[in-house]
Amino acid sequence: MAIANDELTASWVFAGWTLHGYGRLTGQNVDLQLPPKEWHVLRLLLASGGALMTKDHLLESAWPRREVSEESLTRCIYALRKHLKADKGFIKTIYGKGYRFTCPVNVQHRALLEGTREQRLCSACGQVQHD
Repeated sequence: MAIANDELTASWVFAGWTLHGYGRLTGQNVDLQLPPKEWHVLRLLLASGGALMTKDHLLESAWPRREVSEESLTRCIYALRKHLKADKGFIKTIYGKGYRFTCPVNVQHRALLEGTREQRLCSACGQVQHD
């Protein structure tokens, strides 16, 4: 199965929230479609396993081959925190370095719901790692 298909069928679950593979964020009385950059940045943070995600890595991954300022990332993080409301503290700023996602995350694949398999995300690129 292609990674693109896995991304569309995977969901990332944390503290009553679910980020669906197609960019929809649900939970805590929220059900919204994230803009592509917000979805990509949140997916990278969720995949990090609590490790520091540097600003440079996030910028290069979410805005590949583009000249973009740190302000774009800052606005994206601000928007994500606003969506997460009371749980906005899950995205911690490590001043001068980047961001860390502090809540445990489970990756569920549609096949897992049918009882067949679970996949993990690469903390470097946010892509699905196959068992």
